[in-house]
Amino acid sequence: MNTLVPEESLNLEELRKRPDVALISDEASSREEVADAILKYLKLSRRDRRFSDYYSVKLFGSNVADMFVTMLYRFKFESPIPVNETLFITEPDLYYNKKAFDEGAINLCFVIGYSGSGKSVLTREYEGSSIEKVSLDDLVCAKDHFTLKELKKSGDLLYNFFTGSGAEYYVSLEERDLFSDRSAVFVKFINFAMEYAASHKDKKYILEGIWTYMFFDDPSLFDRYAVFMKGTSLIKSRLRRLVREAGNSPSESWDRLLEFGIYAGDSALRDINVDKWRHHFEKLPGTVFKPEDNRFTLLAESIMDQINSINECFVHGDREGIQLIMDRASSDEDMDMSAKVIVTEECKKALTDLDEKA
Repeated sequence: MNTLVPEESLNLEELRKRPDVALISDEASSREEVADAILKYLKLSRRDRRFSDYYSVKLFGSNVADMFVTMLYRFKFESPIPVNETLFITEPDLYYNKKAFDEGAINLCFVIGYSGSGKSVLTREYEGSSIEKVSLDDLVCAKDHFTLKELKKSGDLLYNFFTGSGAEYYVSLEERDLFSDRSAVFVKFINFAMEYAASHKDKKYILEGIWTYMFFDDPSLFDRYAVFMKGTSLIKSRLRRLVREAGNSPSESWDRLLEFGIYAGDSALRDINVDKWRHHFEKLPGTVFKPEDNRFTLLAESIMDQINSINECFVHGDREGIQLIMDRASSDEDMDMSAKVIVTEECKKALTDLDEKA
C-alpha cells in the first residue's frame, strides 16, 4: 500500500527501489532504462500511478508522462531508426480537397496523423446522420470491443466489412494470428471503403487513423479523395495519448499496450512515410494549410496542471480539495467542454480511489 513520503524526505534512489512507484529520472542513462520505467508505470494500479506522478512533479517538475517524452527526445540520436522531421517538429495541418468534400463532390475523406495528434478535433465540424466516421484503430481486435449488434448501431461501413469480405478479421486478441500479415486488415478495409463510398453517394465517410500512410506507400492512390493530415509531431502526439489514457486501470492500459504493441515496429519503421505523404499533397492544387491551433496546446497544458493538482490532493487525502476542483470545473462557463469532462471524470476517479484507500 503506497503511503506518502514527505516532500523533505524524498530520495530518488529509495523511491526507485519500491515496487509501488515508477519514476523516470532526468539522469536516465539509456533508452532501455526509460522503456523499463514506463512499462513499470503502466502496470501500476491507478492510485500508485498518482503517487508516482506526484513524486515526479516534486523531483523533476514534470509528471511521468512528461518525463517519458523529454527523455525519449534526449536519446533520439541513439535510435537505430532514422530521425526525420515529423518525429519532433510540428507542422501546419494540411487539408487536401476539403472544399470538394464540404460541397459533396467527394464523399470519402482520410484523416491522418499520429495517435493523440488531434484527429478528432480536426473533424469536429463534421457531425450528423449523413456523415459516418470510422477510427481505423477499431479494426484491431474488433471482437474484443464491439459485438456485431454494436457495430451495426455504430454505422454501416464497419458492419458490412466484418460481416462480408472482412469477416476473417473479426477476431479477438486471443484469436489473432500474431504472425500474420499485419497490414492485411487495413489495406483490405480501406479498399473496401473506397468501393463502398463510391456506391453510396448519399453519405459522407471519414476514416481516421495512422494506418493509411503506414500501409500505402504511394499517396497518389488517394488523389481523388479528400485527405486531411495533422502536422502534430510524434513526440507531442505520444504525450497527448499518455495524458488521455492516464486515468485507465492498469489492466486497461496494459491490454491496450498489448493490442497495439505488435504494430509499434511497423509504425517506427514507416514514420518516414509521413514526410512522403506531406510532400506529395502539399504540392497539389486544392491543398490548404492551417497552423495547429495554439488553443489546443494551451488546453492540454491546462488539463495537465489540473490533473497534477488532483494527484497532489489525492496523496494528501484531501477529499475536499478534489471536490473543490470538480465543482469549479462544473460551474466554469468559460471552460472548454472537453476539458470540463476530462477534469470532472478524473476527480470522480480520484474520489473513488480514495474510498478504496480507506
